[in-house]
Amino acid sequence: MSGPVTNLRSLDSANFKTSKRADIVNDLLRSKLGLQHRYEPARLAIAHSLAIPEAAPPLSGEDGDDSGKVIMGKTLFGDDELPVWVAMIVEKAGLIHPTVDDIQEQVRRHWHRGILLLQSEWENCTEGYEQFILFLAQRAGLPAHGQTITTRKGDEPEATDLGESAVPVTLRLGDPGTDLSSGQPVTWLLNGKGSPHVALMGGTGSGKTRLAVNLIEQIRRQAGAPVILFDMAKGDLAGNSDLVQAIQGRVVASPNHPIPLDVLYIPDKSQKEITHAAMRFRESFIRIPKNKLGAVQQDSLRDAARNAFQNHKLPIGIETVRQELLAIYAQNNRKQDAAVSTFNDLTQWKLFEPLMKPAEFFSQSWVIDVHEAAETAQRLVVFLILDALYAYFKSLEDAPLDQQNHRALRLVLVVDEARRVLSYGQQSLIGLVRESRSKGVSVFLISQSPEDFDTVEDNFLEQIGLTACFRSNSNSPRVLRACLGQTVDLAGLPDGIAVARLPGNPNITRIKAWE
Repeated sequence: MSGPVTNLRSLDSANFKTSKRADIVNDLLRSKLGLQHRYEPARLAIAHSLAIPEAAPPLSGEDGDDSGKVIMGKTLFGDDELPVWVAMIVEKAGLIHPTVDDIQEQVRRHWHRGILLLQSEWENCTEGYEQFILFLAQRAGLPAHGQTITTRKGDEPEATDLGESAVPVTLRLGDPGTDLSSGQPVTWLLNGKGSPHVALMGGTGSGKTRLAVNLIEQIRRQAGAPVILFDMAKGDLAGNSDLVQAIQGRVVASPNHPIPLDVLYIPDKSQKEITHAAMRFRESFIRIPKNKLGAVQQDSLRDAARNAFQNHKLPIGIETVRQELLAIYAQNNRKQDAAVSTFNDLTQWKLFEPLMKPAEFFSQSWVIDVHEAAETAQRLVVFLILDALYAYFKSLEDAPLDQQNHRALRLVLVVDEARRVLSYGQQSLIGLVRESRSKGVSVFLISQSPEDFDTVEDNFLEQIGLTACFRSNSNSPRVLRACLGQTVDLAGLPDGIAVARLPGNPNITRIKAWE
């Protein structure tokens, strides 16, 4: 290996390259963006990756073995700007005495990660070039046309304070959002002493989704918290450009586009971390096949996940766990069964791309659109993201409180058509509802009927701070009492009218959410 770089001239003539896959994407984006030179999208990609807090991970598999075409250093970075690029790259990697080889490797990693992120962002900007450029400008913190950088409304925190500044988040329940009997505004303090979680129920066209969108936009304006939204029904939320723009989110349509999250992330290879991660994976995976997996199959899944973490370089993917499961089956002369068949089905798609660690991914807003995915792929995507979210927030210290005990809001999790998750008893979602209040997480569960919540433990609804029901055919007295504290004729509610159980009020409130 060459010695430490003492003169930048050695980098002028050095050859830089990325993976073969990233190089193909680089050429594709050059064409899409109307750029003349290969170095132009490469610079954009490297800068994009350098903006991510975590260091760029090593390339694995075919990406680590196959290389693309080279670009000389003076061409890639330019003569005048080369020192700045090198300084940023060396600082990000924490290199003390970097060699040319060290810097080439870091460029390879950043170029690969950045160009794949740009590809995902381009594909999600369905309106083409102008929307893509506007998105990049927003990510860079540039103001929209006609705005200044210093815009700040009331108590809305600045971007640098988001997630750690505690401010009261008071939501008006609709527009007009008034009490039917008194005509007075109906509001709810989300981050006070009670639970910050919300359950919204109602049939198609009743107004529940409209209220959910309104509340999410209010939260974003007041607290600036990122939003993770699962669209599992018809893609309506993913297609709501006003909502996506309000939360400054990115839409990822699965399974056509991989989700750029290291979904099986562990911070280290300690036995404790591997054991917990393997158990989480198994508990989610066994809820995916239509038929229940037996005890031997479940043990094999756990062992396969554990072996994947132990025997392979991080980050690992679902395919790696599949390979280890096949190895266990071969070693024990077992025939392929439902567990293997499910893996075979799921690995037909590239569902995840480990470009971001959870800390980076969950600091941004995402709309995960899975409505076109097969049911097994839907469940795997949602379950594993919930697992990653739960593990990440459990690792954090409690969110800070202000002097009035308002908890800082770090993230809003929204699950549309929540029955598709609740009916499987997914443990990470249950854990988030039960344990995430102190971590600054608010969970929104949107469903068709109160009976959708009858699939989890009886006291699950006790963890919900706000329950609002629009028109629904639910008629189970037991379920209605669990949701609202009393029985109510939900089927007779007009569109736009909801009944809610508000904190501190033993009676239900009838709310005119929409005109």
